[in-house]
Amino acid sequence: MTGLRIVDVGTVGAMRSQSLWHGIASAMSPNSVPTLSFCHPGEAYVCLGYHRSLEEIDAAACREQGLGVIRRQIGGGPVYIDRDQLFFQITFPSDQAPARVDRLYKRFLAPAVAAFRQLGLPAQLRGLNDIAVDDRRLSGTGAGQIGDAVTVVGNIIFRFPHQRMAELLAVPTDRMRRECLRLMCRHVSSLEAEGLSAITLEQVKETLIASYSERLGLSPFRDSLTATEEQAVARWEGRFAQPQWLDGPRLAERTGRQVKICADVWVYASKKNGISIEASVVGDLLEAVSIDATHLDGLAGRMSDELVGQRADARSVSVCLAPYGADGREVLELLEPGLTLH
Repeated sequence: MTGLRIVDVGTVGAMRSQSLWHGIASAMSPNSVPTLSFCHPGEAYVCLGYHRSLEEIDAAACREQGLGVIRRQIGGGPVYIDRDQLFFQITFPSDQAPARVDRLYKRFLAPAVAAFRQLGLPAQLRGLNDIAVDDRRLSGTGAGQIGDAVTVVGNIIFRFPHQRMAELLAVPTDRMRRECLRLMCRHVSSLEAEGLSAITLEQVKETLIASYSERLGLSPFRDSLTATEEQAVARWEGRFAQPQWLDGPRLAERTGRQVKICADVWVYASKKNGISIEASVVGDLLEAVSIDATHLDGLAGRMSDELVGQRADARSVSVCLAPYGADGREVLELLEPGLTLH
């Protein structure tokens, strides 16, 4: 049995809570020992994936609440982070990690799923990379290659302020914000919400260490950051602080506004040619639909009602809207981009 290096830096500032795992991965060589790292953010902030637009975040709301925004290297939409979360990261030399992303998540998140079960929750991997109980997400995760390493990152949510997260999203209408909040309250959970409010940070860490070492067949040993890793962490902190990094890469314009709640739950809104549409997808069905269009008179309400409960795919929606002729086709064109999570 080879070793599993454990690095726990404790409570850190917002920038270091992100630069830590970026730095560990950047400093890793093909011969490095796999590393399971932990950090606990000591302050609240908002974090955004590399290939996402800053326009998804309500900058004014962040300023009013004194929240910084950090863009991470790996993907994913905006997330709210605070002291009620614990970050864990498993980092391997890239040649030791599966090439397919589904296999990568299955291998490196299975120990985290098992840890939740040891804590008393019937957790499972839902979709590609959500750890959930039934349809309630317990942990948001992500993965990516940085340098010669692959890292899979996750968070343990002890409690979560759904209202605050909803306030920080840039969405076109208050109705969409309320819908995002409704679905967050239903599908984003926490240890507290699942009845485990008494569990401590240390208990969670020890459970994760035991689960990862057992399931990966690695013997855990405690360690601290090397000088090379500290330098790499510092470089990432410098990069994160640069305005051009925060601005992000030039992105293709997206159709409409989509907010992912969890693996198979999202809200979509779009507007064109005097028609506004908002829709919620839960599982593979349209759960809520609202169409506003003065030139459609009462047809907008009828189409909205008939779309609810339809499968969230273009063929099903097309069949449903076919009786409305050109008006139905116009609604289909507007809604279709939101039927797939992007």
